[in-house]
Amino acid sequence: MDGADVRLGGLHAATTSVDAAQLDAARYGFHRQHPQRSSKRTLHTTQALWLIAAITGFIYAALTHPTLTFTALHYAALAFFTAAILVRLLAAAQLTPRLSRIADPTRFPTYTILCPLYREANVAPDLLAALARIDYPTQALDIKILIEGDDVETLAAALAAANAPHIEIVVVPAAATPRTKPKALNVGLAIARGEFVVVYDAEDRPHPQQLRAALAAFEDGDEKLACVQAPLAIDNADASWIARQFAAEYAIQFRELLPFLAKLKLPFALGGTSNHFRTEALRKAGGWDAYNVREKSRAFLA
Repeated sequence: MDGADVRLGGLHAATTSVDAAQLDAARYGFHRQHPQRSSKRTLHTTQALWLIAAITGFIYAALTHPTLTFTALHYAALAFFTAAILVRLLAAAQLTPRLSRIADPTRFPTYTILCPLYREANVAPDLLAALARIDYPTQALDIKILIEGDDVETLAAALAAANAPHIEIVVVPAAATPRTKPKALNVGLAIARGEFVVVYDAEDRPHPQQLRAALAAFEDGDEKLACVQAPLAIDNADASWIARQFAAEYAIQFRELLPFLAKLKLPFALGGTSNHFRTEALRKAGGWDAYNVREKSRAFLA
């Protein structure tokens, strides 16, 4: 055993892990529960047939009526783009800005925070410092930092910065495929103690009162409310023109479009972070699809 293996073994000894059954559920649970929705299989038979038919039809139309086909394609793309702009303008016109209510219950429910990290040693201390500023009773916090088992640098950085009893460093077995953020989140969900659970990424710096604002949203909704999406914002909008475009896009998406779609009770894509869930509802839905690298688009809540 070389020096790297000794160091890795020592780091693992100071962390939390999951058993074989929990790991199996983290890898395959969603696929077993929702085989037609899981990305484990890229195309199902019906999808493949429709795709072949569409491609064949397009090629035939392009060869036999090229001018008409590409003109129709142009106007279809124009109509789609125009509709997307109009929906956003309508959302902005319907927007009613309001401050989030901050919950102040007599009993704070346990809140689990899941933070999947991979090769994030340079920002892990900053993330843990931001989590330490959260305005929520520490005895009701269950923070789990989820790190791939072979990521020595991030494990060491997290262990050095995690100096509170409500923070656990959880090792996600690196040999267990797929190696995705959703699988890591499922590992954390398997051992989550909270009545509610939220996801943060390594670069996130959540507002100190975000958990209490989300809790207030759950209190104001009924028991069927299973998920609350906190708005995301870019903190370096002044850095460049590109950064300003990202900031504008995030503002439109999370401050206007998503509230508008939610008001109409229409489905919408969650952000990949700052998603707050009722833990029971998330588990009932099967958690995240471990085979979907874009976990933000696959939230199926019963």
